[in-house]
Amino acid sequence: MKRIFEKNRVNSGDFRSKLIESFFGKASFVIFTMVFSLVCTRLYGAELFGQYTYAFSIVTLLMIFAKAGFDNSLVYYIPKTKQKFISLSFVLNASISLVLVIVSLFFITDDFVRIMLPLIWLVSMEQIFFGIYRASGNIKKYFFINGFVSVLVRIILIIFLYYIFGKSFIGIVIGVYVSFILSNVLYFVQNKTYFKKIEFDKKYLLYSASLVLAAVMGVAMDKIDIIMLGNMTNMKNVGIYQIAIQVANLLFMILVVFDTVFGPQISKLYHSKKIEELRILYIKSTRVLGLIALVFIVILTLTSTMVLQLFGQEFVEAKTALLLRSIGQFVNVAVGSVWLMLAMTGKPRFHIYANLFAFTLNISMNYILIPLYGVNGAAFATMTSMIVVNILGYIMVCNIFKLKVYKFF
Repeated sequence: MKRIFEKNRVNSGDFRSKLIESFFGKASFVIFTMVFSLVCTRLYGAELFGQYTYAFSIVTLLMIFAKAGFDNSLVYYIPKTKQKFISLSFVLNASISLVLVIVSLFFITDDFVRIMLPLIWLVSMEQIFFGIYRASGNIKKYFFINGFVSVLVRIILIIFLYYIFGKSFIGIVIGVYVSFILSNVLYFVQNKTYFKKIEFDKKYLLYSASLVLAAVMGVAMDKIDIIMLGNMTNMKNVGIYQIAIQVANLLFMILVVFDTVFGPQISKLYHSKKIEELRILYIKSTRVLGLIALVFIVILTLTSTMVLQLFGQEFVEAKTALLLRSIGQFVNVAVGSVWLMLAMTGKPRFHIYANLFAFTLNISMNYILIPLYGVNGAAFATMTSMIVVNILGYIMVCNIFKLKVYKFF
């Protein structure tokens, strides 16, 4: 009994240690990303920042197909198969990225978006490396590059290039490209020993494919409002709305930090048949997440105007949108890692169905509300779909794992 207790204490300590590393790493990334946005809006203005945001949103959406679910598949499979599928994942990622870029060039006419398309490969590759770091427990190394080195280089470059090219999107494009190329080179150097011969496996590819649809729907639901806002209004509105999203996503960061560590933990406990430990961990963590989310949204409500003024007076008009998006994120964080619980226990199809429903709802509401209410309409549509999909996930997790997180539900 003493040995079991000591083992559990060691595991708990390791989990907390990884959680702290993830928090500081992600916090660094969020802070530097906010600084990047602050510099962009101050130097380049809301319209050009909106143009960048619109283009990068399209890249992010297409990137999901390029990474093909390999990031989360590696988190699920590495505890069982070690580095067996790593080389395969990167080869397929490069091939899919190339096809996506070529095909997209035939359909996309916006010059800024076309220039940004090769980022599909760089961004998706970074996400697959993230899966390796999560599975191997080296989160600190990943976030040092992702949350500090890469974004810092990006900020320095866009400031430097502003004084060379002036108020032009060229400065932003070069800064973003150089930062992603640098980060991926550093990731490869740190993980080159994991690359072995390519081994095909039908089960691995099918599992990855099942995660793609859920991820596409999730990112599409998160980005479709930006894309529709850009097509139905103007790029200035996109820039203003993006700042509201970024500030609201500070709350989401809490869940992302936790998921970074919780994902591998779910996989380990599930494969070890320790379902009761998994249930207890989910319940306790979700209660803590819910409390933190509540405190955060109260503080944000009281300080929203002051925060938005940092980016410029024109961004204050995003106050309502910021509060609406924050409510959606509050629900997202308060129900905990519901979809990760399902994906890491071999049940990713539920996420596909829920995201498909929420995505359809989001598009329909955006189509109706954006012409009437602009950025506030987009925020309300996304908030509603976000609440719906996360409540559905919470209900599924409670039923499947026979648990109840809060007193009344």
